[in-house]
Amino acid sequence: VFFYRRNITDQNFKENCVNTFIYSSVMHEVYSYMGEDMLKKVIADAYKQLVHGGRLIIRDVVGPKNPEALVYMELNSEDDSSEGNIESLSTYAKFFKFAEDFKPRKLKFKEEKINDKKLIKLSLQNAYEYISKMAYTDNWESEMHEEFGFYSFEKWKEKLQETGFNVVAGSKEFKNPYIINNKYKGKAVLYTLKNGKLYQRPYPATNMVLVGE
Repeated sequence: VFFYRRNITDQNFKENCVNTFIYSSVMHEVYSYMGEDMLKKVIADAYKQLVHGGRLIIRDVVGPKNPEALVYMELNSEDDSSEGNIESLSTYAKFFKFAEDFKPRKLKFKEEKINDKKLIKLSLQNAYEYISKMAYTDNWESEMHEEFGFYSFEKWKEKLQETGFNVVAGSKEFKNPYIINNKYKGKAVLYTLKNGKLYQRPYPATNMVLVGE
């Protein structure tokens, strides 16, 4: 076994010599810190280096379907304080800190009250960015530079296919039950509004396993 410490943004091996690349929780880092063009390069470099029939395995976060859909987010305001440092803020209070600190873009949102519920109206993509990061208080500052929901699963598949990959059957997006049960539930609820009535909607997928051949 040989270990190489190298830069993922470089084409590190000769063409047609690698059987498998496994990128675990690294592609969103490339996109967040170096942009979409670099992400495309990393995928293209993997394609060049793989042998015929070789595979690229991506395990990472994934953005929601219909990212621009408007949702209403209800956050727990009783699980901690309304002010203080990031570790002591309630889920509700922490959102406003998130809106200030999130680096990729300025968040658009609106506070509304419907049926005695204190809600935040925003895009599903922005709601996902918050709920996927609200537990990261230990490394809050670094996480504020990172974007998780930039591609939906369908968009991810398109990017691999554009490069020349065939998407392998069994590739899927999924909801990590640990994240749902221990990070989301009791903290955040998402709703859609139809005819003046709120309907709870499921959480978006948390992760994906995508395999290109």
